[in-house]
Amino acid sequence: MPRVGNVLISYCGIVCEYCPAYRLGKCPGCDAHAEYCEFIKCTKRRGVDNCLLCSEFPCKLHIEGFNWVTEEFGELKWKVYSEIFLQIMKKIVSKEQH
Repeated sequence: MPRVGNVLISYCGIVCEYCPAYRLGKCPGCDAHAEYCEFIKCTKRRGVDNCLLCSEFPCKLHIEGFNWVTEEFGELKWKVYSEIFLQIMKKIVSKEQH
């Protein structure tokens, strides 16, 4: 999984070290889900360590999420960030580009 400095960050941008599921050993980390996770596939295609470093962030994948069938939790609609966070990020990014 990618790191920024010494901080473990998932491909979609979650800070794993702060996540209770990861700290409790309930989440095996991104690499266990690499063949299923659309965020991992996308970051690998684009050559970035995680979504937060991508010039397209936040993209359609973050806004719409994707359906993911997991052994642990069944079928999920995987969306990492809240709508308000994505709206704020879009405004920040658009201001940076102008």
